[in-house]
Amino acid sequence: MAPKTFLKNLTVASPCNADWNSMTGNDQVRFCEHCSFEVHNLSAMTRTQAERLVTRSNGRLCVQYIQDPHGGPVTIPVGKKLHHLNRRVSQIAAGAFTAALSVTSAIAQESTEVRVGGGRDVPPATQPMARWALGASVVGTVTDQNGAAIPGATVSVSNEEFNLALYASTSADGRFRIDGLRTGSYNVRIEAPGFAADESNGIYVSQNAEIRMDRSLKVAAIEENIEIELNGETRFISTGGMVAYVAPEHPFVRAAQEDDLETLAGLISGMDVNLRDPRSKTTALEHAVRNANREMVQLLLSSGARVNLKNSAGQTVLMMFDADATSDLVWDLINAGAKVNVKDDGGNTALMQAATANNLEALKALLDASAELNTKNKGGRTALMLAASEGHVNIVRTLVLAGADINLSDEDKMNALAHALENDHAAVVRFLKSKGAVEAVVKVKKEEEEEE
Repeated sequence: MAPKTFLKNLTVASPCNADWNSMTGNDQVRFCEHCSFEVHNLSAMTRTQAERLVTRSNGRLCVQYIQDPHGGPVTIPVGKKLHHLNRRVSQIAAGAFTAALSVTSAIAQESTEVRVGGGRDVPPATQPMARWALGASVVGTVTDQNGAAIPGATVSVSNEEFNLALYASTSADGRFRIDGLRTGSYNVRIEAPGFAADESNGIYVSQNAEIRMDRSLKVAAIEENIEIELNGETRFISTGGMVAYVAPEHPFVRAAQEDDLETLAGLISGMDVNLRDPRSKTTALEHAVRNANREMVQLLLSSGARVNLKNSAGQTVLMMFDADATSDLVWDLINAGAKVNVKDDGGNTALMQAATANNLEALKALLDASAELNTKNKGGRTALMLAASEGHVNIVRTLVLAGADINLSDEDKMNALAHALENDHAAVVRFLKSKGAVEAVVKVKKEEEEEE
């Protein structure tokens, strides 16, 4: 189980009657024509994916999920896969979460990468069209139907007459640029996982012109129904109503949640900076840390924000940072008195959070601050096991070299190597074996009852 339990903040404020099965989209995200909004299926994601979606939503999120016995969302355990009915479908849905939600991923790039012909990376100076380097350009931004940027979308510009095909990937903010085009007519095609392709033919480009092509992609058509297998039990996704993530109602906390430093600074005089919003049950410092806004964090700390204040899940702010947090931000919290080894209600620590979030910089800062390496959560998992199950090889390497016990096992008698093997993380498996990890025997659970 991932350290974060932020999904407990989901509430059914006013369920929507729209039918999930009537919406256009894929397993993880579909478009609701009733409210013109994308609906995300938390039960088709791992807990880590769902947590990141919720925490990055800035209070504007519509979701569907199967409820567990406690009313929270059922998510896919790490290593478990979606089982499609009748036939296997394409892998388009597998990348839908990353593309549709515009979160940081392996395919998101800060700079546009241009490729020529069959996808082979070629430096601009060696491109066949380099002699037209001062020619025309096609530029634009690719977004989803809500206006959110889509990183990693593939943009192709082709011209049969010139036997030319140029490719670019959109950057983290959805932008692309293809230069060096000769005067002529081009076909432009934009594709992204989970979305229907957008194609424009006969786009005329004149000499030295810059053609702007901003495009909004629609989610792809439904490909197949799905079922989720959890703990040997098959449960179908329900068609019940959607819920909205509750945004803070207090202006001060809402300013922090919206990453609005100017508004927050204007309200802070005479404010109880530790107030917990009555609707979202969150504080301004919690949002500032989640947003990795160091300037806001410093302002709140200097105004008396308490770093060891716990939320309903027993978490302090040191357990709430994500992949964006810097070591400087972590040290700001530690220097303000944050307890490094405190546990939340699930027995998780800040080090476990850093390991799960794949934040190497924050993890090293915590290790320098004497974070305990071999602490176990209530499931018996250590930071090393959590990192191994997620496939974060650099985190695994750092923890092992720092002295983490490589062969500790959890309640299911699984060590870090067993978790890496279960989730097919080959790089982690190779590293752990090279350091002497032994293959643990996984405890086999008995069947509840046998049919007579």
